[in-house]
Amino acid sequence: MADHDALIDRLSRAARPVRRPLPAGLRTAAWMAAALPCGALATLALHRVATDWSRPGGGWAALQLALALAAGGLAILTAFEWSIAGRRAVAGKWVAPVIAAWLATSLGNVAMLPSPMGVIGARSYCYVFMVVASLPMIVLYVASLRRTRTLYPDRCLAAAGLGIAFMTAALLALCHPVRGHLWDFLAHLAAGATIIAITVAGGRRWVAVR
Repeated sequence: MADHDALIDRLSRAARPVRRPLPAGLRTAAWMAAALPCGALATLALHRVATDWSRPGGGWAALQLALALAAGGLAILTAFEWSIAGRRAVAGKWVAPVIAAWLATSLGNVAMLPSPMGVIGARSYCYVFMVVASLPMIVLYVASLRRTRTLYPDRCLAAAGLGIAFMTAALLALCHPVRGHLWDFLAHLAAGATIIAITVAGGRRWVAVR
């Protein structure tokens, strides 16, 4: 028993106060403030032309940009909420409706073109842009979970990957024609799926509770 008491005394002396993590909303805001500039800087080496918002369809493109930012922010907020055991993801119920609105506006913009299909492979640039922009964002998210970690790494990382995909789509909207063809839109979806896969596969070992 004396040995047990000595162990307890030693552990008590070594204990340090536990810092509570910031609320999920503040963590999301801090992450976005760092991730969006880092994503933009990562794509500086790629050829870019600023979006001409005065062209027909500029209003649709601006709405898509706003919805992409909203969907991305809500998905990241959900990922941070899920990272804390027992925490309900209040923001999660808004993710699907915002994504549905983004899909509707994106497909509506495509449908307005005289030739909505476009040329297959013509927008491989979009895929490369989104994946390159996502890499520093993924690193920042994984780093932000290193202290708290999570009991549900796959779920949190998948939600984070979804949010990062929409953040890169928002950045892409700043250097993209206001009207996109169907193959262009499919390239965006393919890039989003790739980003989610990279986030889950690359971050699992770093954020899981061991």
